[in-house]
Amino acid sequence: MNINEEKRNQWQALKGMGFKAHWDYFWDYYKVHVIVGILVIVGIFSLAKDILTQKPDAINITIINAAGISDASPLEAGFAEYESIDTTKYNVAIDSTSSINLQNPDSYTIANSERIYSMIAAHDLDVMMADTEVFENYAKNEMFLDLRDYFSDEEMNAFGDRIFYIDTADYRNGDDYLEGQDSSDTNKDDENVAHELIPVGIILSDNPHLKALEYYQYSTPVIGLAVASERSETGADFIRYLLK
Repeated sequence: MNINEEKRNQWQALKGMGFKAHWDYFWDYYKVHVIVGILVIVGIFSLAKDILTQKPDAINITIINAAGISDASPLEAGFAEYESIDTTKYNVAIDSTSSINLQNPDSYTIANSERIYSMIAAHDLDVMMADTEVFENYAKNEMFLDLRDYFSDEEMNAFGDRIFYIDTADYRNGDDYLEGQDSSDTNKDDENVAHELIPVGIILSDNPHLKALEYYQYSTPVIGLAVASERSETGADFIRYLLK
């Protein structure tokens, strides 16, 4: 007797035995199918809800080697109010959990670096903040915009010695972006190499917003506008917010 014939015989035997007997039989044979089916349906509805309710980013900021409090929600809320961003419609996304060690790159450093480069390639990263060593490393790989394109002459003059410059002679031109040492020292002595100082960052020493979150207690952070950003004007406003 095959399984189908056995089931038909069992259903015949259940005739007249009431709902409970039928339910017990059904549950014994099909409970796994029911549970799996429910989980699949719940998963589909959950994914659909996430897709339909996902809000676009008004700005996306990565803060590297911040230490301190990992929750950046005070910065998100403060900037949303400053910029009049409707947070029911848009996200203010600030990731302050990334860490990069240039001297001893581990798998976490590699993963964070790859994520940052992927975000830049996808035009998803608007602002990057890091300790001076990491910021300079990215600056040498041409990862920041010229601040003169987003701040007035008056603002640039007001920044004074807080401006972080990069010499175009220091650009690595495709060298390993995790290389901690300065691989372009020899370029500085080459008469054919063009030298131009580009303002790419603002040094945020003793910044009250960062101090409140205990960020960069033992290092000096620098902030800049990520290259390829499509929200650079909003990114510039975030720098203004930090400096106000």
